[in-house]
Amino acid sequence: MAQFQILFPYSATEWRPMTIEFVWAPCGDQQYLWSSFEEAEVARQRLLTRVPGAALRIALAGTDIGDVDWPIREKLRFADGTYSPTPWHDEPWYQARHDEHFCHISKEQAGKVAFTENAAKGQVDRQLVMSPGRYLNRFFSEHLDNSAIEGWCARLSVLLQEDALKITQDADEIEDVYVGGPGSCMAHEACDFDSSCHPTRVYAGPDTALAYIGPREDAKARSVVWPSRKIYTTIYGDVSRLRLLLEEAGYIEGGLNGARIRRIEDGDGFVVPYIDAGDDLGDDGQYLVIGRGSISSENTNGLAHRPWYCPRCDEDASPYGMVHSVDGSSEEWCYSCYHNHTTFCDHNGHRYSDDENFITVYIEHGSHTILEEDAADFGAVYLEDRGEWWASSCCRQCDASGEWFHAEDLTEYHGEWLSEGHLPEPFDDDDVSLVNAHVRAYRQFLDEMAAIHADVARWQAAGERARDERLERERDETERLRIEELRPDVHAPHGDARSQDNCHEPAHISEEFLATTAMTVPASAATSSHAGG
Repeated sequence: MAQFQILFPYSATEWRPMTIEFVWAPCGDQQYLWSSFEEAEVARQRLLTRVPGAALRIALAGTDIGDVDWPIREKLRFADGTYSPTPWHDEPWYQARHDEHFCHISKEQAGKVAFTENAAKGQVDRQLVMSPGRYLNRFFSEHLDNSAIEGWCARLSVLLQEDALKITQDADEIEDVYVGGPGSCMAHEACDFDSSCHPTRVYAGPDTALAYIGPREDAKARSVVWPSRKIYTTIYGDVSRLRLLLEEAGYIEGGLNGARIRRIEDGDGFVVPYIDAGDDLGDDGQYLVIGRGSISSENTNGLAHRPWYCPRCDEDASPYGMVHSVDGSSEEWCYSCYHNHTTFCDHNGHRYSDDENFITVYIEHGSHTILEEDAADFGAVYLEDRGEWWASSCCRQCDASGEWFHAEDLTEYHGEWLSEGHLPEPFDDDDVSLVNAHVRAYRQFLDEMAAIHADVARWQAAGERARDERLERERDETERLRIEELRPDVHAPHGDARSQDNCHEPAHISEEFLATTAMTVPASAATSSHAGG
């Protein structure tokens, strides 16, 4: 009867049995033989809880492997390391059929799996070799779709190290991988682009690189990566396999915003590829920085122009014309803004924003548009009666008021030009003494008013002086009385007789005060008073 034991590596080439207490067997009465494979497996799992990670195998004790039935034989081959399990070995959907197939990695054909097709084949120890994709599709298509099957095949490939992960910042190597590898808008010869060189050469550092698997001239998959941040981007080609390799290397999927690429000028633009995982680029003078500017990253011709934004509308366009400001500055605007939002100044010959203040200056049979602040230099005057600006050559001032009028709105009267409001009432102009009488009367009125204002000013000044003098005398008198009250008069009679006598004396008014008061009365008022008397 077959017995089973648990083996532990005694040296690099020798395995020895262990007891249930994890010591070398035989040792006292400790168990080290089991009557079935299943019992030995339970014991092995118990030992692994005590010594996690220990290399423990199950083997027949003193018996040839041919002495057991074929399922035990296959289990022993997994237990002693003869068979290498597939990546999906522990998946529930596979374990449900494991004891039928005992699927393992083939040692006869690289990259394939071997399994027991049926019991009859198991009895004669014959395994069928098949590609992993075909095997999974044939027996587990109800559990796995094409994407999942592709993923498990990739895991097997990575497990077998069929393709090594390669990461390069060499521009020539990057170009070769793009040209000979998986197809995309950038996977063409350099001559197919408008740029001076293959646009993907800019990925040769300092922050970006290209990860790929397969030969340089015939890559199976590729992805632009950011090595220092362990970021990979869109994968082309064998997605599952390259993703597994990248993730095993510590990479995660992400974007390239902030990464620097090579700065290759081409005319008035730059050499730039179509970038999947980044926004428009900025120019720091040494490198182009992804996601930090407005240099397009969506062109497929290999070129990106230097963007220009109109300062008025902030749209990406082309500069068209110069627009001036009243402060002396100027800037270029795009075609639309230049033609739709500016005004030409007829005085200085420049275009200005419509936001500036413009006026229309009329001339005979036409008009000019100028800046309001240029009105004086242009010789324009504002006519209040018309509410319009006119060229001074078409106007003149009213000789009575001094205001500007259109020449047509003035009337010549005895050699003077008068507006309607200053024309005299009709009278006999034949009397020579009446020529320009209205003008003389107006000027005489102004002179008389000026004289009156001067007199009023003098009266006010005299009154102020008299008031100040009176206040000063009152202060002096008050101070004198205060001092006399503090100093008793030894010669004054006692009692109230003196006080009563003083009450009947008239108040003394100084002659100086009367004289000053008389000065405050205007001469004309005095004359009028005498005349009225």
